[in-house]
Amino acid sequence: MLRKSLMFPVGLTVAIAVAGLVWLGMVNPAQAADPDFKIRFGNLYPQAHSIGIGADKFAELVTQKTGGKVKVEVFHNSVLGSEREMTEAVKTGSLEMVVSGLAGIGLYVPGIHVFELPYLYNSMDHLKKIAYQLEPEMQKLLTAKGFRTLGFNYQGPRSTLCVKSLKSLDDFKRLRLRVPEAPLYVGMAKAMGADPTPVAYPEVYTALQTGIAEAMEGSPDSIFNNRFYEVAKHLTLTKHIYHVLYVAINEKFYQSLPADVQKALIEAGKESSEVQLAATVKFSEESLEKMKSEGLEVIELADLKPFQTALQSFNESYAQQKGPEAVEMLKKIQAIDE
Repeated sequence: MLRKSLMFPVGLTVAIAVAGLVWLGMVNPAQAADPDFKIRFGNLYPQAHSIGIGADKFAELVTQKTGGKVKVEVFHNSVLGSEREMTEAVKTGSLEMVVSGLAGIGLYVPGIHVFELPYLYNSMDHLKKIAYQLEPEMQKLLTAKGFRTLGFNYQGPRSTLCVKSLKSLDDFKRLRLRVPEAPLYVGMAKAMGADPTPVAYPEVYTALQTGIAEAMEGSPDSIFNNRFYEVAKHLTLTKHIYHVLYVAINEKFYQSLPADVQKALIEAGKESSEVQLAATVKFSEESLEKMKSEGLEVIELADLKPFQTALQSFNESYAQQKGPEAVEMLKKIQAIDE
């Protein structure tokens, strides 16, 4: 059988990165010619991250399910570029796959932004149920922009780490809360009464240490891995955001594949999503316990309703800003019980 290849123009970022890996001996051109189909899969996170584990599992399952007919090469830790750059490369066809959220796919598909709004989900299982129940609607939005999702990756719950104890919504008033440089997070902070302080992720540790920011929000595993708890020793379990990322493939490339290969990719996407979900839950629980043992104060809130109420109108106005597709999607999310 002749090896199929996708003849798209190669984006500069991806081309330089892959060429560099070939020069370093990490990609062997002779090996790459062996399978009938080759898929390059870009991952923003380190290999040991739950999303890295999920990506490697996907590659392993694809090899098994196709009998080696398809080889997936995973490029971890942003070696092919930023999330935005890799997603753009998948859209144009110069890269086959990426795992991406609002910073990538969300730039092209405004309707999916509402899946990351605060207090929509009660648990990770609730998020998973909603993601798969609404997958057909999501798929329509993605394919219209040149993407197809083969599965989901899960993150959360995000909570609030601070240099002081936060025990109620009132404690968030005028709090310098570090947020990602994204309108959703800026608006969320304002709705909570905080002063949103956008800081690039690599600078968060220093911002907390110097007082530029008093608090930041994120999942326990991210807080632990970056050792933010060394400079802010109080974690309030606001559990405000659970969210999905999309294991996305270029739609034109996907349609060029035989039906049996498409089936194998879909099966591998769903099965590897389960592996990633288990890993992220495990890492969050372990990270929380490790930080506690090192002196972190963990504050359980008896009632999250004041936070939920404060953010309800923000969720609705944010969806309206994103357009009718987002408004309709938010209604569908809210209609699905755990």
